[in-house]
Amino acid sequence: MSVDPNKTIFEGSKSSIEARPRHPHLVLFIGQDSGKRFKLTPGKMTVGRAPEADITLDDEWASRIHAIIEWADEVIRIEDNGSTNGIYVDYRKVDSATLAQGVPVQIGHSVMKIDFKDDAEIRLEKDLLRNACIDGLTGISNRQHFMKRAVEQYSYARRNGLTVGLIMIDIDRFKAVNDTHGHQMGDAVLNQFAGIINGVKRQEDIFARYGGEEFVIVPCGQINPDDVFGFCERIRQAIEISEFRFGDTDIQITASLGFHTRNITQNEKIEPLLTDMIKKADQALYQAKEKGRNRTESLM
Repeated sequence: MSVDPNKTIFEGSKSSIEARPRHPHLVLFIGQDSGKRFKLTPGKMTVGRAPEADITLDDEWASRIHAIIEWADEVIRIEDNGSTNGIYVDYRKVDSATLAQGVPVQIGHSVMKIDFKDDAEIRLEKDLLRNACIDGLTGISNRQHFMKRAVEQYSYARRNGLTVGLIMIDIDRFKAVNDTHGHQMGDAVLNQFAGIINGVKRQEDIFARYGGEEFVIVPCGQINPDDVFGFCERIRQAIEISEFRFGDTDIQITASLGFHTRNITQNEKIEPLLTDMIKKADQALYQAKEKGRNRTESLM
């Protein structure tokens, strides 16, 4: 018995009920933004690293318009568009191929597959992904998701010979906030604190709650110690001049920051590098606390 992948059949005790139509998506499961899902539309769609591509990949090994995907007559095909590195379907290099559900497709360093989902399944998947990646109190990335994204960013920096950096941020005397004003005020401070930093950082920077009242940022792109110091100071000053409110209570707080930057070598292993970056930024943060708080320190 063959089953149309666009439809799902639920078998009941007396009859079968046809569910909502399922739609094809191209799902990225290896590469930058892994987990990202691109909804296919009937006809042809371009795939590549160019911003004007219908499906844009953050992958320097992909050509600008690397391939063309066509969905017609319930068949999905991919065709190479004269790319530099070719396309691979089921780990074999091809000029064109029909794409079956779940078969891996590689473009550059990005690996993806065709998946069929209905709108309800997509919403559930997004909710599950959000719960796994987002800190419930502040709405920013949690520690687990941060570690994954930091590894991806440092891998990109290694390939491109970029300087890497890491910033640790801690709310000064946060225990006193909870002891004096209660934990609801403390939660409000954490939420507003994250919102202020979100307004200062660039969109591409990786920002997360590391634990408790401690936050972490990986600045992306071209960086140097002076620029990172200036960035930290903008964050510190924005926190210092802000009022934090819960109910009828307004308070002011300060934050201490520590950062570390370094050049990365082509042979360096990413996970030990990330561990060392966190350790050194945390040491710099400790120095900021020891020197009176409400300041930025670096460890070179």
